[in-house]
Amino acid sequence: MADSDVFERSLAGAFLRLADDVPGAVDAAAVAHRVALEHPRQPGAAGRLRLVAIPRLAWVLLLLGALLAALVGGMLVAGWQPARRLPAVLPPIGTTYTCPAESTPDKPGPVDQARPLTPQTVAFDRRAGRLVAVTNARDGVETWTFDVCTNTWTQMHPTRKPPSFEWAQLVYDIDSDMTILASGEAGWATPQRVWAYDLQADAWAEKAAAPTDNAAFLAYDPVSGLVVAGDSYRKELWNYDVEKDTWAPIHQENVGPDYRVIAYDASVDRLVADGGGADGGNPYETWLFDIRTGTWSKASAETPDVIEVLWVSPGIAYDEAAERTVAIGDVRWAAYDAAQDRWEILFEAEDPSVYLPTVYDPVNGRLVSIADWAGVAAFDMATRRWTVLLDPGTGWATP
Repeated sequence: MADSDVFERSLAGAFLRLADDVPGAVDAAAVAHRVALEHPRQPGAAGRLRLVAIPRLAWVLLLLGALLAALVGGMLVAGWQPARRLPAVLPPIGTTYTCPAESTPDKPGPVDQARPLTPQTVAFDRRAGRLVAVTNARDGVETWTFDVCTNTWTQMHPTRKPPSFEWAQLVYDIDSDMTILASGEAGWATPQRVWAYDLQADAWAEKAAAPTDNAAFLAYDPVSGLVVAGDSYRKELWNYDVEKDTWAPIHQENVGPDYRVIAYDASVDRLVADGGGADGGNPYETWLFDIRTGTWSKASAETPDVIEVLWVSPGIAYDEAAERTVAIGDVRWAAYDAAQDRWEILFEAEDPSVYLPTVYDPVNGRLVSIADWAGVAAFDMATRRWTVLLDPGTGWATP
C-alpha cells in the first residue's frame, strides 16, 4: 500500500472517531483524500516517496483544521439538526390508500349528511384512507370515520366501545394497523384507559393500562414501529407495543422540558416538543428528542405562542409533504423547520375561538382540520390555502 494511501486511511479513521461524538454529515474518506492531495509528500532524488520532515505539532494542526472545516461544512449542509433521511412512512404490507380515479377530494361533501357534533381528537388510518374520530356520548364513546376522497362522515357501530372520558388522544399505529386511544378523567391520579381500534373489523379492544396515571400518547415512531407516550410532569417517556400489549421505558440521557405537545419529525428523525408557556409560566421553547440516543436538545429558534387560553394545549401535526411540524392554536398557526431550526407564522386566526383538531392526510398531502359541528377543511402548506371539505353551516369560521 502506498504511503499516501496509509496516510489517507489513518486520517479518515481519526476523523470518524471524532465525528462519532459530534453531529454532522460529512465524508471522512473524501476529507482525508483532499488533505492528502493538498499537502502531498515531496519526491526524493531517486524518485521514491518520502515524508517531509514536518513537526508533529504541524500535522496535529493540519488534522484538526481539516476536521473543523469538514464539521462546519457538514453543519451548513445538514442544518442545525443533522438530516437523517428515512423512507416514506408506509404500512409494512401493501401500500398507502389512494383515492379512486373518479373521486373528487376537493369537492365539498353533502351538507345534509350525518356527522359527529364535536370530535375531541382524530387520527388518520393510512390503509383505509380515513380519519378516525371519537366523541363522548351518554353510553360511551362514539366512533366516526371521515373519507378524505368523498368527504363524507360514517358512524361506526362496534359491539364494544370505550367508556366516556374527560380527555382523550388518538394516534395511528402503522405497523399494527390500529388506532390507539388514551383517555381518562379530569384531575390527577385518575385511571389511564388504553384501547385499540381495528377499523377493518370495526372493533375496539381494551389494552393494558399505561404505566403512569398522567401518560399521554404523543406520536408514532416509524423506525421502531412503536407508539411513544410520555409524562411531562414526571419526565418519563415510554414505548407502547400494541401487538404485544407491553410498555417499556425510553432511556433519556438528560432531563427533558415541560412540553405541551410532541410530534415525530421524519426530516430529522426527532420528536419535536413544544414546551413551556401554558399555565406553567415558563418561556415558550422548542426541544428535540433523539429516540435513538435518548438525548434532548434545546432549539435556538424563538418559539411563537399560538395559544391565548392558558389552560389548554395547542394541537400539533407533522406535515410530511412540507417537512414541517405545525403547532395549531386558537390565535395562530406556526410551522417549525427542524433541519434549519426556524419557526414561521402560517396565519393569524381572525376568530380567537378557532381551535381545530388537526391531522396530516397522506392521501392528499395536506393537513385536515375538524371544526365544531364536524365541519372539515384542508390546509395546503405549499399554497397556504384552505379548502372547505364539508361545510357545517351555521357557526363555521374558516381560519
